[in-house]
Amino acid sequence: MSEAEDAQKLSAPEASPDALGPANGSASAPALNADGRERPRFLLEFPSDPALQQLVAAFEAGNYRAVREGAAKLVESSEDPIVAAAARELARRIEPDPLMKYLLFVALGLFVAVVWYAYQGPH
Repeated sequence: MSEAEDAQKLSAPEASPDALGPANGSASAPALNADGRERPRFLLEFPSDPALQQLVAAFEAGNYRAVREGAAKLVESSEDPIVAAAARELARRIEPDPLMKYLLFVALGLFVAVVWYAYQGPH
């Protein structure tokens, strides 16, 4: 479960199903973006905050640098814990997977070992 979902549940535990927002079928946020592509589900659950919506637009456009910088600023400046949690969730979604970093280092190590073995002379 994401931080945004956790913060939303903490701030409105007695919310009715109709008040949960776009994830339950309300029309306040379109399920398709401007290009006609389906939007990621976790974005549909984010609150309607202008600064957060700018980050979401940058995320959908692939401008991860703007998301990384804007999310840090939004977390510091936001008074709403749901908006701050949503900004942290966006920042978390653009970070590389730790397993992939490990596998990259293993692949580089194997490459160096093969090159070293190949240049050792006649076998």
